[in-house]
Amino acid sequence: MITGNLLKSLTCRLSNWMEIIAGIALVGIMLLSGWDIVGRIFGYPIPGAYEIISFAGGLVIGLAVPVTTKVKGHVCVDLLLERLSKKTRLFLAVMTRSIGIVTFLLMGYGTIMMGIRLRAAGEVTAALGLPFYHVAYALGGAFFVEALLLLSEIIEQRGSWNE
Repeated sequence: MITGNLLKSLTCRLSNWMEIIAGIALVGIMLLSGWDIVGRIFGYPIPGAYEIISFAGGLVIGLAVPVTTKVKGHVCVDLLLERLSKKTRLFLAVMTRSIGIVTFLLMGYGTIMMGIRLRAAGEVTAALGLPFYHVAYALGGAFFVEALLLLSEIIEQRGSWNE
């Protein structure tokens, strides 16, 4: 059985690695965009820049989801929640995270299945012939990590029920 601390540690490490990959992809997008703009000015655009930037953009957004949850970077409106009792707030936190777990598990499964279909069909980009399925697998993995991170938050809050 995985303990709460082990699960939290695992999900934190995975989300940190995903953050690093997303950051590298973002820097790559900025550099490639700049080079492509300069190249276009001189009549030498970078072939496939749009495809690479699109893939990297998907990775930036998808891989940043778990770390954003970890650092509580999502928008939260507490006007109503502040007026509720602690037990009610805990109950709502567990319920919303449970809904999130189901949602991200379904999204992860759907995205992995899409990657499997893309790989089987041999789908590639038009200009560079890059396969699509790698990005689908990465996003599906990020969604599974997000579900685990939400589960670790529920386990972490379990001790607060008795206070």
